[in-house]
Amino acid sequence: MKTHAATDKLTRDYLDSWMIQPSYIGSEAADITAEYFGETYRSPIMISTLSGMTSVNPGGNVLLAKAADMTGTLDWNGVLPKEEGLQILEQGTRAVLSSKPLADMDYVLDLIRTYAQHGAKAFVMDADFIFDPDTGDVRNHPKFGQMGVKTIADLKTMVQCSDLPIIIKGILSIHDAEACLEAGVKAIVVSHHMGMIDSAVPPYYAVGQIRKALGNQLTIFGDCGIRSGADAFKALSLGCDGVLVARPLMKPFAEGPEKVAEALDQMSAELKFCMSITGSPNLKHLNCNSLVRRDF
Repeated sequence: MKTHAATDKLTRDYLDSWMIQPSYIGSEAADITAEYFGETYRSPIMISTLSGMTSVNPGGNVLLAKAADMTGTLDWNGVLPKEEGLQILEQGTRAVLSSKPLADMDYVLDLIRTYAQHGAKAFVMDADFIFDPDTGDVRNHPKFGQMGVKTIADLKTMVQCSDLPIIIKGILSIHDAEACLEAGVKAIVVSHHMGMIDSAVPPYYAVGQIRKALGNQLTIFGDCGIRSGADAFKALSLGCDGVLVARPLMKPFAEGPEKVAEALDQMSAELKFCMSITGSPNLKHLNCNSLVRRDF
């Protein structure tokens, strides 16, 4: 997949434009536990929707999911064969399974129902994979198949086909967030898909606009550019309910899920430190005033 360094730089620059100002007096050690879809997790920092992980480690996504189990976090997955998704659920992982925005809605609905029956915690679809960046046309992807433009009615059909929470990934505008809300979607992932779009708005800039427009009516996850617990603290303070990490986990996964768990735990410890020193006792009571925009 073609990516754009300019987009990654914009995201990095935006995160780096915020400074953290401590408030030590009267603060306490923070609680970083997070609640999603009625269940509690040890951290809001999670593995992102990675696909094709057998290219990194022969154990693939089934093995990677064990890192989420080790850290007590919600496991997110990219597009997998249905059998592999079911393996992840059968090993007891609390997981989000996914699909591209396929034209074959019957197949998508079957995936949702099947994963719901086997204990998935949510289902996510990439809205940002519809159009081919080389031609501008609707994709017919050699690996994933024919994509289809999605309407609010399509999203409603997904929401209504089971009790599984539906998440839409690749949201960068108030327009799309409002469409998701109208459809009954439970959550969105604000993301530019690893810089797939040239000069895309940084997700953590967009999340502030979306949160202001929609309030707390949707759970909002942030994706792209998270490299540390300080980054996660900034993203959460700017309006995210949780953050997803992808590229920093690729190298550790080559050595096994234990190394991924170590990386996630390190980021979570950094997040707890940032919350503790800013008088942010838990995720529902972040001291957002501790973020100061750089002007020098």
